[in-house]
Amino acid sequence: MVSTRYSTAMKFFKAADDVDLLGLMAIRSPTCLHYFAPTASSGPRPPLDNTTYEAHMNQFGAVAQAFPMTIKEIMEDQTQNRVMIWATGGATWKDEAMDSGLSAEEWKFEGEWMFIFSMDESGEKIDRVVEFVDTKATDKLRTLMARALGNVSGKK
Repeated sequence: MVSTRYSTAMKFFKAADDVDLLGLMAIRSPTCLHYFAPTASSGPRPPLDNTTYEAHMNQFGAVAQAFPMTIKEIMEDQTQNRVMIWATGGATWKDEAMDSGLSAEEWKFEGEWMFIFSMDESGEKIDRVVEFVDTKATDKLRTLMARALGNVSGKK
């Protein structure tokens, strides 16, 4: 039998795959914070509250049509009401976000992540996310995001 916390974590991955902002926001508690790690290699960033996370994902959704991830491993901790997931995946860019200055291969983005989802008492809402990012891939993602956002804003 699948637990509620496990189902909630799967809802996160489905919504992320579809770049479904409403779906992502629906499973976050009102006080949810999203942390990025490791800070030593990716630089310290303040945690994202719901307002900041929504703005962050809106910006991403302007240029990406999907973010499919493949789950490699799932660990559930009933005592701490957490789900930990190791995943790989990458962005599928919207056509209007890409330009011909980069090849299709250069637009390709793939990375690896570890997520720790801490749930509320019900297990239906995420209270805290710690996202360990693939720092090398994230550097590439930042570069592609900036370019894609420039392409989209220049075409309006």
